[in-house]
Amino acid sequence: MQAREASHEVRLAWAGCGCEKCCGALYVTVGRDGEQVVWSGWRNSASGDVDLPELRFAAGPYEAEVRRAEADRAWETTTGAVARLLEARLRSRTDWLLRWDCEVDAVWSHRENPDRIHLLLLHPRDRAETDLPWLQFGIALPISADDPSAQAEQLEARLTATAPRATAEVWGGSHHAEQLGYPWPPVDPDFG
Repeated sequence: MQAREASHEVRLAWAGCGCEKCCGALYVTVGRDGEQVVWSGWRNSASGDVDLPELRFAAGPYEAEVRRAEADRAWETTTGAVARLLEARLRSRTDWLLRWDCEVDAVWSHRENPDRIHLLLLHPRDRAETDLPWLQFGIALPISADDPSAQAEQLEARLTATAPRATAEVWGGSHHAEQLGYPWPPVDPDFG
């Protein structure tokens, strides 16, 4: 979470289901005040403001620690690495999602399941009007102990070769899914 001259909001954590709209995510605004980095304006995307204090850090040590943390991936599991790499690859390739009116919401892993990751897509994309029907499409993807970069590349190729809504299941959304041509209630995914 680099501190820039202009304040910006950063997502620190999100719910296990991966969907901010229903379960929330924790955000903080990161900014600069002279030689200090300031964390303020805490927010939960599902319920609004969070009662946490403003935090201040000396800018030099803060930025050094951010660079060190960004470079250190020793803690990351294979599934975590594949999820991170795949999400970055999919977010950089919006062409395939434009055709299917979807957007990537999240890609994540659970330490309890080292053999799979989850991809969550939202449909329709860029919903400015929140009262309109929307769906979450989910896909559980098998992961091996192979090189995370190679797996992310292979999964990207597989996912972008087909219509994501054809291979995914409805995992959630608004209760007006029938208006979008999909059955309700959604499949109860096995995240655990």
